[in-house]
Amino acid sequence: MKLNLGCGPVQPEGWVNVDHSYRARLATTLPRLDRALVRARVLSETEFRPGLAAVNLEKTLPWATDSVDAIYGGEMLEHFTEANATALLRECVRVLRPGGVLRMRVPDNATFWGNYLREYEAMRARPRSEWTDDHARWTRMFFDDICVKPRVGFFGHFHKWMFDEVSLCVAFERVGLVDVSRRAYLDSRIPDIAGVEVRDDLIVEGVKPR
Repeated sequence: MKLNLGCGPVQPEGWVNVDHSYRARLATTLPRLDRALVRARVLSETEFRPGLAAVNLEKTLPWATDSVDAIYGGEMLEHFTEANATALLRECVRVLRPGGVLRMRVPDNATFWGNYLREYEAMRARPRSEWTDDHARWTRMFFDDICVKPRVGFFGHFHKWMFDEVSLCVAFERVGLVDVSRRAYLDSRIPDIAGVEVRDDLIVEGVKPR
């Protein structure tokens, strides 16, 4: 068994596709209402298919200890607070069988703020008369588009934490994973990773000790 946590529209066969977003819950628990809202043009067609597991990842996972071969999470761990992300990682380790693989892909905090710093330093090096606040677009992006609060009619999730390579590797090791390292896009111990990994970013993988 392989879990695809926070799957969104990426729902391949052969994986247990898990999503607890507002729309996923609506589409799986109240499908008639979802279809009615689509017909009324309040919502667009849902991306969530029958068979989706609408599991709350902030609670105990419903799978048995040592029962899962692999777990993948793509762009979902950043939607948890640091404490809740750690709790989820511990639950992932619990349900993984010995030798099972956990792989997470998240936005790279170091890359994001590295872009800000490069543009800031370039602006600061200009003559004072040429200064602008163009580099602040990274700050604006963070507060306007990334770390945003839910609003009425908002079916997405805002970011509550950000990881870099060091902090994510340390988080994996703290919950007991071994052979933890940053991995390249589609370079994985999970044979059919291409079914769930659709883009590159900060990707870390670890193994539950045997």
